[in-house]
This record gives sequence, structure tokens and C-alpha cells, in this order.
Amino acid sequence: MKKIVLLSILMLGFVSLMGQTEIKSKLDKVTVYPDRALVEKSIKVNLQKGENKFVITDNAKTVTAQNIHFSSSEEWFITSINNEIQTIPEKEVAKRLLSQNAYQQYLTLKAKLDNINDQIMDNDALIKTLSAQRTALGNMKATKNTSEIDTVAIIKTQFNFQRDEMKNINKLLSEANEKQKELSYQKNKISKEIESLVKKHIGSKNLLTTDNSIMISIYSNLSKQNEVLKYSYIVYGVHSGYSYDVMLDENLNKAIFSLKNTVSQSTGENWKDCEIVFSTSNGEYAGYDAELPTYYLDYQQNYTRTLKEVKAMRNNVVAKGYVEEEETAFAVTDGFFSPSEQQNLTLSKEYTLSTPLCIATNEQALTIPLYNLQTKAYFSRFATPKNEEKVFYTALLPDWEDLGLLETACDVYLNNKFISKSFINTSVTGDTMRFAVGDDKNIKVTRKLRKTSPTEKGFLSKDIVETANITLTIKNTKNEEVEISIKDQIPISANSEIKISDVDLAGGELNANTGVVRWNVLLAPKEEKKITFTYTVKYPKGNRVILN
Repeated sequence: MKKIVLLSILMLGFVSLMGQTEIKSKLDKVTVYPDRALVEKSIKVNLQKGENKFVITDNAKTVTAQNIHFSSSEEWFITSINNEIQTIPEKEVAKRLLSQNAYQQYLTLKAKLDNINDQIMDNDALIKTLSAQRTALGNMKATKNTSEIDTVAIIKTQFNFQRDEMKNINKLLSEANEKQKELSYQKNKISKEIESLVKKHIGSKNLLTTDNSIMISIYSNLSKQNEVLKYSYIVYGVHSGYSYDVMLDENLNKAIFSLKNTVSQSTGENWKDCEIVFSTSNGEYAGYDAELPTYYLDYQQNYTRTLKEVKAMRNNVVAKGYVEEEETAFAVTDGFFSPSEQQNLTLSKEYTLSTPLCIATNEQALTIPLYNLQTKAYFSRFATPKNEEKVFYTALLPDWEDLGLLETACDVYLNNKFISKSFINTSVTGDTMRFAVGDDKNIKVTRKLRKTSPTEKGFLSKDIVETANITLTIKNTKNEEVEISIKDQIPISANSEIKISDVDLAGGELNANTGVVRWNVLLAPKEEKKITFTYTVKYPKGNRVILN
């Protein structure tokens, strides 16, 4: 009778042990934070009036009774919570998680694997025995008494015996080793078939053989059927990080920011068949009504480096944007970014996966696309040949602030070709976000400086005069028209005794405060142009100035 009752209970999908009903939890939602996750689950129970006891299975291995939160009701309340980690046979886990058809396939493959393992053990024992026999045979001596009359005959007989036996053992040993290789191949093949079958049905190639069971006692004021209990807990062992693929398209004048998350977890449970949400908040600190200090507005202080100073880090940093009209794309943000700053997610956002996905425990990290944002992009070529004889390329994004970007790392692509790794730092980016995308090798630029020899001005003069003659050569080797912004400079006197005169800028636009001269050059296909500008410097005899 007891067997019949137990069989009936098993057919209903749960086991009653010592008044406790075992119930499998249903995973409803997982919210993934950078270093943890909030897991939300539910169970459906039948409550009897009075005390009810349940054992809830399939929970994360790190969950304790202290960090579980259950929903509540006016009709019932929880009187106690406890948890216990237990080991479950692998076949029992497979029976719980796989469909009936998949479970039968699993049993068939498992039987084959067990049979092969038995053969491997038997064959391994045979190899060890044959190896021992070969060693013993090799150590045998033909005879101990060479004074016997028939010693030669005995030696010959024993030698032939040893040779034949050694030959036979070597043959058997070779066959056993070959068989072992074949068995190992078959074992590996069937093991992969089992992993593939399991992964297809539960999302992970591993069957978890440990279970953290939650034991709860509920007191109910009345009987209720199919009552839904919701509970949640925080788990650690989660690694989640955000980054962008920035796709710059020169032909369509657009930039696409593709946000993605790379996540892995070792919580002991597989997240599948549920809603998965990625959150940029840290999941630890709640917000509060913060005080706002007085907002004083003043001129922004900008600190820039020259192109020469940032040559080594050119492709690694997102530029601030123009500080002045003459500044290049390499007016970069001060300093480098520490690891802690590379996930400075200043805006708390959540992204819900639109397609089903399994994030399995103890598996390789998954990189998951979350969404795409598009904005206008303009492209500019510029050169500062005094610093470096190259033509550089920059993408300018004037409407970047409408995107609500996270501060995080990014990979930059131009026309589907990878350019560099960079970092989006929204706190220091100006009105226009700028990406340095490398140099254009199809446009050549050179700079040559010719100086006259220092000469005295007049027979009795105490002044020296020098003239600088600078020629910039720009050649377009492309089969299309290009426009380039070229920048050079004339000196500004820091001493009243040094006079600069006879300035010829060859049509360039001068910033009198900085001495920077800019030319916008339009080059036809295969065209070459030269820009020659000059200036004269006069200074007292007995001194020296450097023109460059």
C-alpha cells in the first residue's frame, strides 16, 4: 500500500517526506547588476488550514535563509525559513530537467558511456599486466649454471622462448594500446553528444548535482488552492560589463552606437526561460532626496595637449571637441582612465532582453547586444605638418548628447574596419564629440623650412635680421576630391626687442592671439598644391633666436 501511495505522489510531480512537500521553483526574472543579480522566483502551492511545510528546490548555491524575501498575504504568513545544500545523483537531475524523450536519449548515451568506461578500465588493467610481463621477461636469464653439458642447447631454447613470448606480448600490448585510443575517442564523442543534448534542453552543458533547498513553514487561516508565493534573493559571483561598438560610416554620414553587455556568472543556477534585465545601477545603494548646492556658472578651463604630445595615445581617447577653432582632434581629456573609471555608469538604466536567452553558470562569458542608437556624423581631415607630416581623419558628432550614452569603453570602426579602442567620457566631452580615426595614407603632406643667414641691417645697425620661408606640399593620391584643414604658425614675440614683420600668409587665416594659421585646401583627384608663407624677424646683435 505504501508503495502505491508513493508511486502516486511521484506521478503528481512531488514527494512528501516527513510532512514536507517538495516543489520545484519557477524562475520569473533576473536583474543583472555589475557584480550581483536579483533573482525573482515563484511557486504554486496548495495550503491547508493550519501549518504547512514545503521544500523548494532549484535555488542558487549561495542562497541562505537570511537573504531570501517572500511575499506576504493577509490569509497566511511564514513562520520559519531554513535552507540545506544536498547532493543529487546526476541521472535524477537529468530526469527533473529533461523532457521524457530527451531523458531517454540521455539514458541511452549514458549506458554507452558507462560500458565504454568499463572497457577502458579492463583494457587499462590488461595493459598494466602485459607491461609487467614484458619487464619480467626482459629480466630473465637464460641459465644459472654454464658448466652443464647441454648449456648451449638450453640457452638456445630459452632464448627462442623469450623471443617468441616477447614478440607475442608486444603484439598484445600494441593491440591493447590501439584499443585504448579507440575507446578514448568513443568516450570523448559520446561525452560531447551528452553535453550537446543537455545544453540544447537546459542551456548549459553541465548538470548541476548539488541543490540548495529552501524549507519553509506557512501558517494559513484557511485552505487555499494554487496559491502563488513569490520570493527573491540577491546572488553574487556575477560579472557584468558594458561597452559600445561605435560604427562610423563616412558614406552615409552617420554613427551607430551599439551597446553590448559581457556577462558571466557562477551562482550555481542557470538563468533561462525568464525575463532578463541588465541594470547599470550597482544594486546596493538606494537613492535619496539630495541637496543641490548653488550652481555657479563661469568660463570653462580647458587644458589641451599638442598633437606631438599625444601621438602615442592618439587612438585611445575620445577628444573633448574644439577648445578653440584652431584646436585639432587631439585636444584630449587629461590623464588616463583607471580601471574603476572604465565602468562609470553615471546614468541608471535598465535594458530588457527581447529574445529568450540562457546565461548558464560556470560557462564562458556571453556578449549580448542590447540596443543601437544612431546620430549624425561629419568627417574632417586635418594636418599639422610642423608636428607630424601626416593627414589625420576625425569624426565629429554634434548631436551626441541626445543619445544618453554611458561612460564606458568602446571599439571604434570606420566603414566596418576596426580603428581603435577608446573611451566615452561624457563629463568632459564638449558640444561636439570627436573620434580620432587614424591617418589617411592616400594624402601626403611635407613641410620644408628655409632660413636666410642672419645679417646686420645697415652698416652701423645693432640689429640682426632673419627671414623664414616655409613651404607646405600637399598631394592627393586618391581618385576623389578631398578637403583638408592645414595648420601651421608664425611666432609671437615675447620680448619687446624682438620684432616680427613682413608676414605673408599665402591666404591663410591668422589667429593673432596664438599665431596659428589655418588653410582650408581643396584638392582634386591626383592634384598637388604648395603653400609658401614667410615672415621676418629682427632682434639685437649679440643674441640668438631659433626659427622653426
